[in-house]
Amino acid sequence: VAMAKAGYQELVNAIIRPPRAQYKEENLGPPAFSFCGRRFTRTDFTLRTKRGLNLQCSHWEPVERTSARIPVVIYMHGNSSARVEVLPQLSYLLSLGVAVFAFDFAGSGKSDGEYVSLGYYEREDLMCVVAHLRATDVVSTIALWGRSMGAATALMHGDRDPSIACMVLDSSFSDLTTLCEEMVDKAREQGINVPNFVTNVAIRMIRGSVKKQADFDIRTISPISHAPRCFIPALFVAGEHDDFIDKSHGQNIHDAYAGDKNMIVVEGDHNSPRPRFMFDSVSIFLQTCLQIPNSWALQLHPRMNLMAPPWYYPGTPSDAERAGVTSPTRARRAVVTASGSGESAPSQQGVEVPAMALAASASSASASASAVAESDLLGLGDVESERPPSGPSSQQQQQRQQQQPSEHLDMAEEAAAALAAETSEEMGMTAERQKEIQASLFKMLGQADSEETDVETQQRRAAGDG
Repeated sequence: VAMAKAGYQELVNAIIRPPRAQYKEENLGPPAFSFCGRRFTRTDFTLRTKRGLNLQCSHWEPVERTSARIPVVIYMHGNSSARVEVLPQLSYLLSLGVAVFAFDFAGSGKSDGEYVSLGYYEREDLMCVVAHLRATDVVSTIALWGRSMGAATALMHGDRDPSIACMVLDSSFSDLTTLCEEMVDKAREQGINVPNFVTNVAIRMIRGSVKKQADFDIRTISPISHAPRCFIPALFVAGEHDDFIDKSHGQNIHDAYAGDKNMIVVEGDHNSPRPRFMFDSVSIFLQTCLQIPNSWALQLHPRMNLMAPPWYYPGTPSDAERAGVTSPTRARRAVVTASGSGESAPSQQGVEVPAMALAASASSASASASAVAESDLLGLGDVESERPPSGPSSQQQQQRQQQQPSEHLDMAEEAAAALAAETSEEMGMTAERQKEIQASLFKMLGQADSEETDVETQQRRAAGDG
């Protein structure tokens, strides 16, 4: 019985109180940096939700803006993660000429709150962020990029905010109850014979505990039920070998989705780093939906894979050079209070995009990339126009200059790999977390199976005695 109770509470915690992601502010990178010849800043601040909870937020913006109001992509992290999860996406997004916004959901990272709700209250957090961005008057259109819990949140918000321009939805579950039932099926695969009525009782018990502790009903956490009412262009992503949220969840949501849509299935599991072709496809999707002019894009070296954060590439200024560099909105940001209702926000109608545009291949984008000098692309400084004097020393210097961009790119690639490995090991629904949740389920249902067998044995004995 004690084992069953322990497994039960662990399952409840898996829903409302998973391990909280721990990180330091410096993990978000420098507050100012150069990337491919342009300067960017990051502003950290706090937003207060309608529930009175403070959300820790970060806003990355270009210093020299191509327009007074530019698009922004709001990135939403997964369960047991935090805003630092945006880092592998940051270079790709900034290279398009857009701003990037990331925040810790309530109950996650450094934000206030004791519990998470897998989308129920997180959509209120998102509404608060959207209302704030629209009030700043530096944002034109808004895109959402969510992973796992963040993707579920985007879906549960999208049907009530059609002004969102587009959404990237990576590994959302279709329905929380369905996900629990699939976990029970995995228990059966492990040899635990669980009667259906036991499963129903277990889910009802979990539902009651979650309602009592975190004040929401797990049966209302159903992103797929919002899909038929959502008309925002959407790009779905699923892992081929995701053994926590099976790719069928994404496929089922995709099939039920009312808006223009496309789906990409990538190699890897729930928490695997996504391949380059997915990022290239997302870039094309965002450029199309957000109507980003090609002239806004940064000029990139052909070898840049953009998987590393932008400050890992050459051109990051020193501390002295950062002095005095502020974003257009930094001065008026400290602690910001937003109602989060979104009712008074100006309308920003999303752009309808044909499905063919969503399915454009990454190769077409690569073919259109302009060929420019490596020194200009990587921010290595001006190249003198005068012909250098001949001689061995001059030739060696030229060779070193030619090797420098490649060396920097190699370092950035190594940094990208290290960052992906660190994020995969320490945050999100890792393989270890999946095993812990499944083990909790097995403890709970295994004990229920044993108790059911004992009841049947006692009934047979009573019938024999009679």
